[in-house]
Order: sequence, then structure tokens, then C-alpha cells
Amino acid sequence: MSEHEEPEGYDGEVGLAVEGQPSRTARAVLGARFDPLAGTVVWSGRVAAAVPPRTRLELTTPHGTGVAEARESDPWGNTRVTGVGRPPFPVELLDRATEA
Repeated sequence: MSEHEEPEGYDGEVGLAVEGQPSRTARAVLGARFDPLAGTVVWSGRVAAAVPPRTRLELTTPHGTGVAEARESDPWGNTRVTGVGRPPFPVELLDRATEA
């Protein structure tokens, strides 16, 4: 991936599971990119749901489930999230490594 390519991502409905609350559906826009300083793929984005900061949540897409942490709310009531581990959507860099 050259430095001018768009990050890989997901834009659509997700299952949102927050500890102590019933699962629900929300819209999410998520992106992933390779972070050369961390030496791994990092992912983040926003979810159209109000979740308190520092709350751990699970996001499920048709491609899988990923764990994220709520960071902050934006002025429109969305929650910004940062992913921990593998993202819940395909990422060519990671998928190519597992195919080899």
C-alpha cells in the first residue's frame, strides 16, 4: 500500500455489544491502516450510538467481531472508537499474511 492510498475499512450496520446492556444495531464507519511505529494494523472509527468514554465494546460485522474502546463523543452524538486486535472487517495486509 502506498502512502497515498485510502485506508481499508467498513461502512455499514454493526452489532454493538456493551457490557451490561442488551446488544443493538448501529451504523459504523471504521478504517484500518498499517502503523509503522506500532508495527501492526490499527483500526478506529465512529459508531452512531452514545457510549461512555473508556467503555469496552464488541462490534460485529458480516465479516467478524472485534473489540474496541470508546474514546469520546462527537457533537452529533456518535462515539469515536479505537480497535484492539484484529478489525471486524477484511484488511488485505492481514488477510494476505494468513494466506501465505
